[in-house]
Amino acid sequence: MSSLITRPTPGPTAADAPAPGRPIAFTAALAGLAAPVIGLAVCMSVALTGWFLADAGAHGNTTDALGVGAVAWLVGHGAHVVLSGTPIGMTPLAVTMILVLTAFRAGRWAARSSETASSEARTSGAASGAAPEAGADRVLAGAVASFTGAYVVVAVVVGVLASRSAADPSLGRAVLGALLVAGLSGGSGLAVGSGRLGAWLDRAPAWAGDVLTGALAGLLWLLGAGAVLVAVSLLVSFNEAANVLSGLHLSAGDAVSYLVVMALFAPNAVLLGVSYLAGPGFAFGTGTTVSSTAVSLGVVPAFPLLAALPDDGPTPGWLRLLIAVPALAAAIGVGTVLRGRPPVAHDLAALRGAAAGFLAGVLTTLLVSLAGGPLGDGRMADVGAPVAEVLVFTTGLMSVGGLLGAVLVNAWRRRGEREWTPESRPESRPEPVGAGEPAATPPPPADGDEPTVEVLR
Repeated sequence: MSSLITRPTPGPTAADAPAPGRPIAFTAALAGLAAPVIGLAVCMSVALTGWFLADAGAHGNTTDALGVGAVAWLVGHGAHVVLSGTPIGMTPLAVTMILVLTAFRAGRWAARSSETASSEARTSGAASGAAPEAGADRVLAGAVASFTGAYVVVAVVVGVLASRSAADPSLGRAVLGALLVAGLSGGSGLAVGSGRLGAWLDRAPAWAGDVLTGALAGLLWLLGAGAVLVAVSLLVSFNEAANVLSGLHLSAGDAVSYLVVMALFAPNAVLLGVSYLAGPGFAFGTGTTVSSTAVSLGVVPAFPLLAALPDDGPTPGWLRLLIAVPALAAAIGVGTVLRGRPPVAHDLAALRGAAAGFLAGVLTTLLVSLAGGPLGDGRMADVGAPVAEVLVFTTGLMSVGGLLGAVLVNAWRRRGEREWTPESRPESRPEPVGAGEPAATPPPPADGDEPTVEVLR
């Protein structure tokens, strides 16, 4: 005999409920410790691999290789080192890019792995009587401070330990670079992961978003042009670079390590190429200049990447046309962004385009300023681009380019709307119901029936 009584299903208990996430300040501190450790592990792994490739560990020991990786990590934050009495101050920007990306991903993970920003904002706002938006911003600021503090602690410890090596990295510049990487990149990751960046963009006016995205698009186009310039120059001078590399009489492992070092400085070469396209060019030694109008170099070190530098003397006249590349990059970048926006008045479009180009020039100058640095004392103490001239040239050229690109795209969009709007074309307007058909006549009255007369009251 089966029982027909239905047993009640037990409801969810407190143990089955999802556990609340950890506070974002706590996860940000964990991420602030993890991000530098991950970057440090990558640098040490590359140094250890290069040590084994060079002589299979015949000279030195593992601790020396790990110390080289730690010094490279500090140099990626902008620290200057002294190698055998020679000061080296050029930052390998490829290492810096890895550190920036690691800090951003760690910050985003910290925000997504913690309590939601809205719940913490409600708690903070209720405690202080402030609005939820202000509470969320306060919570995010505390998370950024936790992330940055933990990151800088690791940088100080690594700097103190590495200062005992022969490289002697500068601790002050390393700490400053760690502050910038953690605060800007890690803070951006926290803002993205918590959703605060999206909220800020939603509250921002439309023109601000157009200016920012247009500036970033123009900057990317100009960086792409600089990369193409460096790649073409290396391709043209490939034989010279191969001769320089073969003249060093390196083993297979040493050659691989040499190529890795060149790859670490590839972003520096791209940014110096951007300065060449903008007009001021750059210097590779005291009293030297490399620009589209003249080249004066003299003797350069035997480094394969330097084979891409042009020869001394006057340059062909057509190279002067390269100065239009920054303006063209800004025009394409701004035009691409505004193509998906609704058209506005021509004066407003011109202002947005010029502002985007100006901001792109400022961002370009900031990046170019990071590409240089001393590669020794004496003649090689001056390597890099003239920052003030780059600022004047890039902001002027890219402002004009952004203005022209915005006006042209805006005019094309307005003309397209006038020509293709359905209401503006008579043949596309819907005809009224029954149009073009003869009016229906009422049927004749049946025999014996009188027509019905409607009385309007």
